[in-house]
Amino acid sequence: MGRKHLACTQFPQSNMNEHPVRNLIHEVNELEQEAVPPDPALPPLAIPELSTGKLIVFQILFYVCAFSFRALFLEGPGLLSLIKHFVKPGGTLEPSPSILFDFFLYMTFACQFFPIPSLPPIAFTAKLFSPLLVAFVGALGTCIANLNDYAILGLLFRHHKVRKIRDINTYRRLLDFFDRHSFVTLSAAAFLPIPVDVIRLLAISRAYPYWKYLGASFVGRFPRYLLLAYLGKELPTKYVLVLFVVFSLPALIKLISDIIKKKRHKTL
Repeated sequence: MGRKHLACTQFPQSNMNEHPVRNLIHEVNELEQEAVPPDPALPPLAIPELSTGKLIVFQILFYVCAFSFRALFLEGPGLLSLIKHFVKPGGTLEPSPSILFDFFLYMTFACQFFPIPSLPPIAFTAKLFSPLLVAFVGALGTCIANLNDYAILGLLFRHHKVRKIRDINTYRRLLDFFDRHSFVTLSAAAFLPIPVDVIRLLAISRAYPYWKYLGASFVGRFPRYLLLAYLGKELPTKYVLVLFVVFSLPALIKLISDIIKKKRHKTL
C-alpha cells in the first residue's frame, strides 16, 4: 500500500490521464509489486546518464530572451488576433513579423507535457505567409519544444523506478529495432499523425544524441507542416476546423483508452 500511495502522489491526479508519460513511474511500480523478475534474466544496459542540466539552462535562457524580445522590441498584432480574424472575419489583417514570431513561440510550447493543438495556428498563419516559411518556422519551434521533452524525460530517467523499464523484455525488443533504424524511425514518427510518445521515450531512454533527435524531428515535421500549411492556405476556415478534428482523433482515442484502463484498474 505504501508503494501505491507513493506512486499516486508523485504527480497531480488530474493530469495523470492527460500525459501518458507521467504514468511511467506508476506503471513501473506496478511491475515491481508483481515481484516477477525478467524472464529470461536480461543483462544490464550500458547507457550513459543523460546530461540535462545544460539543456534546462538553455531552455530557461531561450524563453526569457524570446519573451523579452517580443515585449520590448516587437510591436504588432499577435497570433490570437490572427486566429480571431479568420474565425470571425472582420476588417483586414496585414502580414506582420509579430504574428510570425508569436507562431514560432507557440510551437515551442507544443510538446508532450503541454499538448496544445498545432494545426489551427499552422493553417491560419499560412493564410498570411508563405507555406514554406510557415513550415520552416513551425519545425524550428517544434525542435525547441522537443528539447523540453528531452530535458524533462531525461530527468525522469534518473529516477531508479523509471530506469527499471529497461529491464522489461518488450522494451528490449523495441530497443533492438530502434537501434537499427533510429533516425528513420524518429523522422517517420514525427511526420505521421500518430502519437509519438513511445518513440521519443525510446530515444531519450537510450540517451540518443539530442542533436540527432532534433534533426530527425525537423526532417519529419517540416514536410508535415508544409502539407498542413498548403491545405490551410487553400481551404476555407470551416474545413480547417474539420481537418483539426480529424487529426485530433488518434490522440483523443488514446486519451479515452487510458481513462478506461485506469478505471478498470481501480475496480480490480
